[in-house]
Order: sequence, then C-alpha cells, then structure tokens
Amino acid sequence: MLSVIEFDRQHDLAYILIRAELRDKPGAVKRSQRVGDDIVLDLDADGQLIGIELLNASSRLDLSKISEGPTELIVGVKEAAAMLGVEKSNFIRDYANKAEFPAPVAELASGRFWLRSDIHRHMRDKDTASRPEFKSRIR
Repeated sequence: MLSVIEFDRQHDLAYILIRAELRDKPGAVKRSQRVGDDIVLDLDADGQLIGIELLNASSRLDLSKISEGPTELIVGVKEAAAMLGVEKSNFIRDYANKAEFPAPVAELASGRFWLRSDIHRHMRDKDTASRPEFKSRIR
C-alpha cells in the first residue's frame, strides 16, 4: 500500500498519509481517533482512513533508514499475507488473529493496517526463536 510519510523530527512525530490525493485538501479529515498511547487515526466523512499520526515515532520506526515521501510503510491484509507467503484467508486465521502477532495500527471497516516494520520484526523474531542454537541457549 503506497503511502506518503512526513516527519517532524524535532517533536518525534511521523504522519503517514494513506490517501495522497487528499494531501493539503482542507476539510478532508472529519474526525481524528486516538487508538493507542502514540497512534492517532485521521478519518474522512465515511470513516475511511486518510492518515496515521505516530507520536514518539522513533520508538516504532528507525527514522534514520526512512526518508520522507512515497513509501510502503503501511500494509493491509493482502500485503501482510504476501510478506509471509500465505493466502489472505490463512493469514487472518494463522497470523493476524493470534495474540503473538503485532497489533494493527488501525482496524476499520475497510480492514486492518500494520506497520511493515512491525511485521518484519515479528518475522525476524519468529525465525530467531526457531533456530536450534537459540533454543539451546534459552533452556
């Protein structure tokens, strides 16, 4: 899912614009909803996601590796399933609905959305935990 990201490094904020066509369009955001300590969703009049504001952005993103502008920072169900190499229906059952899987940054009528970095971290952690040398060290 292509989005545009903007940073305010001085205040440790990141804004991920999901619907780039609404950039700088006055009145596009009809309501903002805080869904976590550091996540605010901007929604249009129909409740569709426009953007995601991350407070304390450096705690969730490696800001030194991300540049402002177009990026695929946010993924939906389809993209997350592809990252894991599974079908969408299997992804929901086998990953997204499990407690150990990262919580979505947004869950709306149009679907769930995750930070790509959270899914990569989950994949890396799962891979590390399954290695025999790692298992032997944690016993």
